[in-house]
Amino acid sequence: MKKRWLATFLAATMACSLVGCGAAASQSGASTASAGTSTAGTAESKTSGEKVKLLYYGWTDEQSYLDPLFEKFNAQSEDSYIEGQYCAVDEYEEVVTSAMAAGTPIDVLAINGLPPMSNYQEKGYLADLTPYAEAAGFDAAATYGDIYTGANADGMYGLPYRMAVWLMYYNKDLLEELGIEYQTDKSYTWSEYKSLCETVQAAIVAAGKDIATDPNNACYAGLVGMNKNTTIAQRGVRLDDADASTAVREYWTLWNDLQADNTHLPYAEKLEYGTNVGSVYFLAGRVAFFQNATWGIASYNSKMESGEMPFTYGIMKMPVPDGEQDNTNLANPNFFGVPVTSKNPEQAYEFIQWACTEGGAQELASQSVLPAFASDAVTGAYTTATKQTDNVLGEIISSANNKLTDLCFPGYAEVQAAYEEQMESYLCGNATLEEAVSNFESKRDSILSK
Repeated sequence: MKKRWLATFLAATMACSLVGCGAAASQSGASTASAGTSTAGTAESKTSGEKVKLLYYGWTDEQSYLDPLFEKFNAQSEDSYIEGQYCAVDEYEEVVTSAMAAGTPIDVLAINGLPPMSNYQEKGYLADLTPYAEAAGFDAAATYGDIYTGANADGMYGLPYRMAVWLMYYNKDLLEELGIEYQTDKSYTWSEYKSLCETVQAAIVAAGKDIATDPNNACYAGLVGMNKNTTIAQRGVRLDDADASTAVREYWTLWNDLQADNTHLPYAEKLEYGTNVGSVYFLAGRVAFFQNATWGIASYNSKMESGEMPFTYGIMKMPVPDGEQDNTNLANPNFFGVPVTSKNPEQAYEFIQWACTEGGAQELASQSVLPAFASDAVTGAYTTATKQTDNVLGEIISSANNKLTDLCFPGYAEVQAAYEEQMESYLCGNATLEEAVSNFESKRDSILSK
């Protein structure tokens, strides 16, 4: 069924490019695509004939907070309105590739982090927005700093609208039940975290909550590795650096140690669950610590209030490698870009600049979504909306020690794929550490030599 849905969606994107998505919109703003999830949001005071229609492509995980963002823009814009077309996040890259190949006139494209931002630029998918920014007098480098300059090579190919900062969630109720003390005022080192998890797992076994005693409801001390480059990125190492293999060994060894001592869900099982792993284990109260990002806060708050998440969660800083600064968490921005297939690049840029600055950022912050744009008003709206009972989240998102999850370079997407392939091979027991590292080095060097 999933593949059938994807085929239908891809067929719709190709048909959309043939008929012209913008020209085919009805007066009500209904989407011409026949599959996926779409939103209209046309400002009632204007008809689509008086405004330019902008077609947006994104994934369903963001629809709940982007729909209100679009509605707010549509209500205040005199020149254009934007409609959203969404698909499942795990199908998004395939949908984008097919849409670009078909020449679909997408006006605004969501870009899910730094790796696809780099990849789309290399493939020539994105238009250079520099002329529009210069005409508007907008200085993106001064506004966003490294998260912008590190992602845009030789031009302006996207602006960041949302940030995801990786941190550690914890199950307050489970830790209290097990009698475990923990710290939130400073980061653990990964070595300290490993020792803490061993203590937690011993308490889980003593309580009869382990996999040997209760396979269907087993608890683990932790669930990490949602970000595949964690300690590598915390050390500020790029995968094409001369010392990359040392950093790779360190991280893969850490991950293997965590699964080998039975304190963490095995890597192979995590892969089997995919993006549902958090729902199966953390939301069900079956792990004490869960490495995830700030995007979970709004969902967890809602699920606690409804009773769907039967415990109280807390937030702590990401553990850090030995020798790194306290409170070195990882940040990953998402971007809005304008594809080269857009027929309305000027109006698309106007939307993007609005969405990625004060007006759009306050709307996102009010929905517990962390914007990339920062101001006192935006930060205030975000901290109020997230309903935290302490200042740990504020310390995490504002830490000067935070680093980007990915340090991109030409060929990065292929190198990252080779890295993940060999990481999986090692952690699933199909290769030794040295075999996997050697294979990664060979594949990386071959890619970079092209």
